[in-house]
Amino acid sequence: MSTMIFESASVEHLKDESPQRPWRKKPTKFTVSVFLAVVIPGVIVAWLFFSSALPGAIIAVVIYLPLQLFAAGLAALFNRGRKSIGDSFIIVLSIGATIFTLVILISVIGSLIIRGFRALSPHFLYQNSVYINPSTPLEYGGIGHAMVGTLLILTISSLIAVPIGIATAVYITEVRGRAVVYVRFFVQSMSGVPSVVAGLFILTIAVSTGAFNQSAFAGGLAYAILMLPTVARTAEEVLKLVPDDLRTGALALGSTRARTVLMVVLPAARTGIITAILLGIARVIGETAPLLLAAGNNDGTVTNPFDQAVSSIPVYIFNNVALPYPDAVTRAWGSALVLMIFVAVLFTLARYLGRGKVGKY
Repeated sequence: MSTMIFESASVEHLKDESPQRPWRKKPTKFTVSVFLAVVIPGVIVAWLFFSSALPGAIIAVVIYLPLQLFAAGLAALFNRGRKSIGDSFIIVLSIGATIFTLVILISVIGSLIIRGFRALSPHFLYQNSVYINPSTPLEYGGIGHAMVGTLLILTISSLIAVPIGIATAVYITEVRGRAVVYVRFFVQSMSGVPSVVAGLFILTIAVSTGAFNQSAFAGGLAYAILMLPTVARTAEEVLKLVPDDLRTGALALGSTRARTVLMVVLPAARTGIITAILLGIARVIGETAPLLLAAGNNDGTVTNPFDQAVSSIPVYIFNNVALPYPDAVTRAWGSALVLMIFVAVLFTLARYLGRGKVGKY
């Protein structure tokens, strides 16, 4: 095998040359056809938007999208033949779906900020609504009691659902007993349980029988039913990513199966498990129906999770958003903005804590 040797002058000359990327060079015919395929439908739709009385949504979906698909198909046929028409349709639909999602997201976030920012103030975050009625000005009252109740309910549901969910994931991935098929089936079935059904279940077996009052604990039980499948399924997928070499290495050194799981597998998957917990909390934090039935409502601040009914942010929003008082509706929008900020913080933490590679510790 021979070795190619370059002279020093040739090496310096090669260093100064810019890399060639022929795949980036597009023919003029291709550039012009794509430009026309994008501009012509846009011009037609803009003319219809300003000259006709049709709603903008109808123009975008019924007129613009078919025109854009037709123009993209013609451009693909003109440049690369009939086989590329399907690719052009997929590209147009993908870009359209992305833009539609961004529009919806920006619309929701913009509405929350515009309508809810007026209610935000320091006292809005720590005062309760004991002496507040729907017509009271925004200078008085707040959602402090609802925030305390939400934190109590989330804490109770996490203490119940997280250990059971992680244990379920460990049983499915590590123990692999005979009941794995049934356990996985029940976890997947619980993922489709409507939230109101979870609230009705707790109301029937706990509140109506007198075992518990409407309280933060009953609300936490309802939330735990909804949170459990999210934690279990996410943790299961994370544990599957742990390399088998870590397990076999620990077993080869004489470790027991239980010690391997506790000291090797779970620490290796800790970032993914934290992500599973945060995603489970974010899954249930906005649910209203279970709390209406299980936790109830209270205008005062309640710190005892077993004593009496407790308020929460979703229930506070539900009770105020439909009232015929502008200040009450503004409070509901402000509460929704606070809830959205909390969910955004949870997802940011999930992304940040999930950056580490599973199996690296």
